[in-house]
Amino acid sequence: MMSSLPVKFHFIMTKTVFQAPIYRLILNLDRRAQENLALRFAELAAENRKKHIKSYEDLAERDTEGKKLLLELAQNTKPLEMNGKNIASFGKTSTGKSTLTNGLLGKDLASTGYGETTLKSTPYKGIGYVLWDVRGNNDETSYLSMKYISFLKGLTKRLVMIQSTIKENSSLIKLLDDMNLGYDIVVNKFDLIEESEQQNFKDQIQREIATLQLKKLNKIFYVSAKYRERYPDWQELINYLTN
Repeated sequence: MMSSLPVKFHFIMTKTVFQAPIYRLILNLDRRAQENLALRFAELAAENRKKHIKSYEDLAERDTEGKKLLLELAQNTKPLEMNGKNIASFGKTSTGKSTLTNGLLGKDLASTGYGETTLKSTPYKGIGYVLWDVRGNNDETSYLSMKYISFLKGLTKRLVMIQSTIKENSSLIKLLDDMNLGYDIVVNKFDLIEESEQQNFKDQIQREIATLQLKKLNKIFYVSAKYRERYPDWQELINYLTN
């Protein structure tokens, strides 16, 4: 008995029936690949702990094969899926990340103060973008996890916060360079530097950039999140992030 379904509809149904197992197979293979990737990250982390590796720079200097493996795993890591434009600031404890977040949002949403006030990475919705207030990472091995690398890859812009020298965050910066991910440097608390010394300080930062041979640095901003109106870079930073 011939089917009463229209030929076109019958073809679509047949195609869907035959393709469904293929889709499931692809999903299963992808899930297994991600599980295997997570396992390899965990194994590398265990090796790093055994060798007392303390940062990406430390890994690069002491274990060439370990660095090569990490970059291979990072390349295979999927970017975290996030809607719209997502921006995050990274830095040591007390570099002013939360104060910067509040200044950019125009509201006191993120906790500020001495010591580590950000207990977890928190997204705040701005005008046309989401701003992530990221917990201060004094333990630089956390940057080497699959979860963190996925987050780094999913971001639209990455702000690296420093106060007195690029060396404060050189390990993360070198990781971003080697992963081919762009970033910007924000020198916060610029008001703490004597006005007569500010140009010398800028020259010092430029020398550090040349010495470290930073490859993926886009822009550098000298600001004070506390005294925003004092420095023109503050408005430039806002324009840069929102456009």
